[in-house]
Amino acid sequence: MSIKYDNTVIALEGSDYVPVLMNENVYFGGSQMWFPANHKFGTDYILHHYGCGTIACADLFLYLALQDDSQRTLLTEIALQGIDSVYYIDYMSYVRKVNDLYTKTKRWLAVLGTKLAAAINDYSEAYHIGYYAKWKLGLSYYDMYEIMEEMLDHNIPVILSIGPNTPKLWGKNGISFYQQYKKIILLESSDFQPDVNKKDTNVTESSEEIYYEPITVYAYKEVKKDINSHYVTVTGIIKDEIDSTIMLCISSWGKKYYINYEEYRNYIEENSGTYTSSLVYIK
Repeated sequence: MSIKYDNTVIALEGSDYVPVLMNENVYFGGSQMWFPANHKFGTDYILHHYGCGTIACADLFLYLALQDDSQRTLLTEIALQGIDSVYYIDYMSYVRKVNDLYTKTKRWLAVLGTKLAAAINDYSEAYHIGYYAKWKLGLSYYDMYEIMEEMLDHNIPVILSIGPNTPKLWGKNGISFYQQYKKIILLESSDFQPDVNKKDTNVTESSEEIYYEPITVYAYKEVKKDINSHYVTVTGIIKDEIDSTIMLCISSWGKKYYINYEEYRNYIEENSGTYTSSLVYIK
């Protein structure tokens, strides 16, 4: 039997984030792609193409409400309907209302980071939620990481921007999204004592036997590439001590993905910037 390798994990308390039920499937938060794009001049068309920030904001309100009944509001009840999950048809009505009242998604511009923070503050003030949000500028590698860790420790989702290419705003460079899977590796161990019938017979120059401990680790496969100009919600951080990597668990387009923090920061340095690729700090 293999031994599961324990990564260092910092995550929201609600492991299913915002469960949206649609066609017998449970989604990991909502998706802008659910809004029809039939009418070019309609609100749904704008949400479909530019609504990722509004989705992130709407899901944030729902997550806080799901975690604490005192944060359920007249607005979140449009989606929740007194229960602890969200039906797709109610979710759509709810997001439209969030957009009408708070985020006001714009064609081409979408929702700027400063506007997202202002929307959260307006909502917090209207319903006496008690949170204050600010769009952070110029965050370093370590400052950003510490803010994400702090917010997750306080059970607050992190709205993160993968900004556009700068200065060429329509550039195609971006980062990859990954899916997680498990695999088994053999780790050399001086302390591991296997069954004598299963020990490795490799011998070192000093004639000492080497033992290999089977370890179950998480690995990642690329499923999307060159993502930019997009908001995601960070729901967890995974620090892998074997690979020395930091992976961010995110909600995007109703699914759970992972992004490599090092790749994200390299993208900021090489193709984007710390003013548009940043996060909403909430405390």
